[in-house]
Amino acid sequence: MARRLRAGSALPALALAAIGATGGAFLATPAAAQDYTNVTASGRVTDTAGKPIAGAKVVARSNDLGIERTVTTDSSGSYKVVQIPPGSYTFSISAPGLADFVDSNVSLRVDASGNDFQLGSSSSKSASGGDIVVTGRRVKVADFERTTTGAVINVGDLATRVPVARSLRDVILLAPGTTQGSSGGSSAFAGQAQISGSSFTENAYYVNGLNITDVRQGFSPVTIPFDFYQTVDIKTGGFPAEYGRASGGFVSATTKSGTNEFHGSLTFNYEPNGLKSKSPNTYLIDYDGVSGGTAANGLANRKETIAQLSGPIIKDHLFFYGLYNTRDVSNFQGSANATVAANNTGTYNRTTSPFWGGKIDAIPFNGQHLEFTYFDTSGSQLNQTLRYNNLTNAKGAVTGTTNTRYGGKNYVARYTGTLTKWLTVSGAYGVNKNRAGVIAGDTVNPRVIDNRTGSNIAVAGTNPVSSFTTNDDQRKFYRGDVDIYFNLLGSHHIKFGYDQEDVTSVQNQVPIGGGLETVLQVTNAAGVGLTGQPIGTQYVTQRFFSVGGAFKSKNQAYYLQDSWQLFQNRLTLQLGIRDDKFASQNGLGQSFFKGPDSWGPRLGASYDVLGDGKIKVYGSFSRYFDPVPTNTNIRGSGTQFDRTAFYFFNGFNGNGGVNLGAPILTYRGAAPCPDTGIRNCQLVSQGTAPNPNYVVAQGAKPQSEDEFILGGEWRFAPRWTLGISGKYRRLTNALEDAAVDQFAIAYCQQKGFSAAACNSLYSGFADYIIVNPGKDNKITLSSNGGAGLPDGTNPTVTIPASQLDRGISAKRYYREAIIKVDREFDGVWSLSGSYTWSKLTGNYEGGAKSDIGQPDTGITEDFDQPGFTYGAYGLLPGDRRHTIKLYGSYAPFDWLTLSGNVLLQSPKHFSCLGVVPTSVDPFANVYGAAGFFCGGVVSPRGSVFHTDWRKEVNLSVKLNVPAKFDAFIRLDVFNVFNFKSVLEAQEVGETAAGAPSQFYKLPLTYQNPRYVRIQIGVGF
Repeated sequence: MARRLRAGSALPALALAAIGATGGAFLATPAAAQDYTNVTASGRVTDTAGKPIAGAKVVARSNDLGIERTVTTDSSGSYKVVQIPPGSYTFSISAPGLADFVDSNVSLRVDASGNDFQLGSSSSKSASGGDIVVTGRRVKVADFERTTTGAVINVGDLATRVPVARSLRDVILLAPGTTQGSSGGSSAFAGQAQISGSSFTENAYYVNGLNITDVRQGFSPVTIPFDFYQTVDIKTGGFPAEYGRASGGFVSATTKSGTNEFHGSLTFNYEPNGLKSKSPNTYLIDYDGVSGGTAANGLANRKETIAQLSGPIIKDHLFFYGLYNTRDVSNFQGSANATVAANNTGTYNRTTSPFWGGKIDAIPFNGQHLEFTYFDTSGSQLNQTLRYNNLTNAKGAVTGTTNTRYGGKNYVARYTGTLTKWLTVSGAYGVNKNRAGVIAGDTVNPRVIDNRTGSNIAVAGTNPVSSFTTNDDQRKFYRGDVDIYFNLLGSHHIKFGYDQEDVTSVQNQVPIGGGLETVLQVTNAAGVGLTGQPIGTQYVTQRFFSVGGAFKSKNQAYYLQDSWQLFQNRLTLQLGIRDDKFASQNGLGQSFFKGPDSWGPRLGASYDVLGDGKIKVYGSFSRYFDPVPTNTNIRGSGTQFDRTAFYFFNGFNGNGGVNLGAPILTYRGAAPCPDTGIRNCQLVSQGTAPNPNYVVAQGAKPQSEDEFILGGEWRFAPRWTLGISGKYRRLTNALEDAAVDQFAIAYCQQKGFSAAACNSLYSGFADYIIVNPGKDNKITLSSNGGAGLPDGTNPTVTIPASQLDRGISAKRYYREAIIKVDREFDGVWSLSGSYTWSKLTGNYEGGAKSDIGQPDTGITEDFDQPGFTYGAYGLLPGDRRHTIKLYGSYAPFDWLTLSGNVLLQSPKHFSCLGVVPTSVDPFANVYGAAGFFCGGVVSPRGSVFHTDWRKEVNLSVKLNVPAKFDAFIRLDVFNVFNFKSVLEAQEVGETAAGAPSQFYKLPLTYQNPRYVRIQIGVGF
């Protein structure tokens, strides 16, 4: 990753300019080790000839907290000040016979805490006989202990200079190798960040050591106010052994903290609708109505006020920081796909829930640090549905109201203690809570969708949601770490530790009315074969889905890492190993998955090419394991009732609801409905928790991925760094569900039972089991949780890999090459730029299925039926072949800062999604347009068409107001040229009945239009 050079003391540097030119060589520096909140400052002390100075005294005093640590250099001149808070420090260096050196502006960061110091004599004679005073200098050197890739963003600094949207996602997207999530089927995917080719469900997010990743599906956490962050460390690869439970990226953020000085600020942000350009309409969404008010007088506005205060409670020992953020965010959009314009619906959303948080730091005496962080993200959003005419933009009466709940209370306590110069211990405990779900205003009438045209149209006036849902999640964690430093055949920093997470997800989902009702029409021969009814028949599907219970998981890990430096610290070896264990329970507290010991090597090396700390080459090999999200517990082992009934359509009633006609008894694969006994249902689960032995293949292993990295870094000029890296990732295992009905039917008949008896048990959807695709899987057969064979037995059998999903394993390959350059901010200007070439191929995206917008981690459709594996291999949705990122700032005057942020990215590739022919797979055919087939022909993934290049230019101007206190006015303009690149298009090329879709290839999502952010702030 890029490292930025730091300014030393200017006058000493000038005094030594002549000596530096004659070639005093600097030896390699020990690296800047760090954990979730602390850093270890390290380096070497030499004389002007580059000779190591043993016994030199190094004093590091925090300019912010007043803490002071003193160490002495060893025989190689090396020093380490271990486990101290990042920030601004004064370093004082002294040695007998040499002049003392003091630098009061040494900034220690997560990614840059290595500094060499050179001491000179007190004076020497020039050629003319005059004295030349030589006191010393500081040289920022490369970090040789880090073999990670990514970026460390100082949000507290960068956000004041560079135009970036105020979200964690947009900070992450500044790093090379990151891509915004996207899906035409789910707008929520756009709020995610995909890292190094892995699914966005495979990232981990931490704040001050607290894991805040969504426990259900691995999504990014609920939004935390931008101003709460101090730094965000985006690790895109090469994680040390202490970091786990992620195979995508590891995002570790720290919050702001109090210091010995009181600071306060009040900031106002406003993104007015009147200064926002309109996005082009699509065939589904009409954006014109946003400018005309709504029933709740809402426009697309965003208003925020952020108050911050920090300072000492007891100078040098006890500090506080607090933030309070008021928010008023509203939005409106209308639908555009109703057959009658006046029957479209508009949706108005608004949230006014505030956020607050704070941090307490206690340093009772040097070497002992206590931290406590608390923040509350809980809130709610009002959602109103109203009648809307997309031609006139007229808005009618409100027809439905719901309330979306989100967020929760979070806290973490940490202790770090340096007991001796060679031993540091730390521990942490924390709780992360998150809630979700929709509280419906109407708990009687069902939601109705009209799909007779091949497009889902919400019937005006009916319920805006299909179920009443509440989700409540909690993660408790415990952690302990030990750092040991010693010399033995080189210098060693050994770190080991243990951590445990106890996760609980409480789910309550109940359908409203009889369940979601969808009106369809038979349009072709495929539809005739599916329903057994003639062309033109209109019918209704009624899906009743409910699930509930409290589901628990336990994630444990042990790790050991040795950072071993050899050959006068020119070679650093990272020798790490991590053992992850994952266990999951169903809603009855019964264990259904207990993964084996998952050993992940974390091996790396870096080398100082010239011995001067300026050129580093490095490489690493890592194996990562992903935890089992609780979505798998809920969907795979919950008390889930899921059935779809089929009826003739008998028109709409006066309220927009459906009049159900007679049951359709000819639907292919239909079974008796549990509630009526009528054979017009497709039954997935019957509402009882399955036997835990039936849920997961015995000995199944968690998802894993291997990674190889090779790179180099060159500090080629003061403040300038050039980096180049290559990365290769390969998915080695997946944990997904699959219907084993086809195997079960064949096995049943082999045991001598009739085809009719076997087919009555297995309809194609009766036995979904979580397996490792492409591997032999030992399972216990069960039809809908009951008998596995007609004689009532449940045999345990091994499915050979060749007989499950055609023997196809989950494949994902990511190749990446990055060139990047960084110029550190010096008070006047800064610049960061990168070019990324990458290629992402495979047949499995990961926990989320962007093709159809399925956020169903561990239970996606990818391996449900063998027919879905045809054409599945190709360019995955996250593939973006070329990406250029460039951002920086320039302050020509103290009162003026100009900045920009540029993105250029190649398009996303698509295929044609349609109905799997019955001749290929009759069970996959029932899913509708869900396979890589169109017109009965395989359409390989990513092979048919692509969207536009994404082009975006953001500019900012900031004016500092002359005053005795800090005050500024700032204007940010995003997408200045109002580019309208198509980012998502309709990939579904057929209707559910197999007819060509008139909407195929039409745009679904454009990039955000031009908008303006106005910011006013005062502080002290």
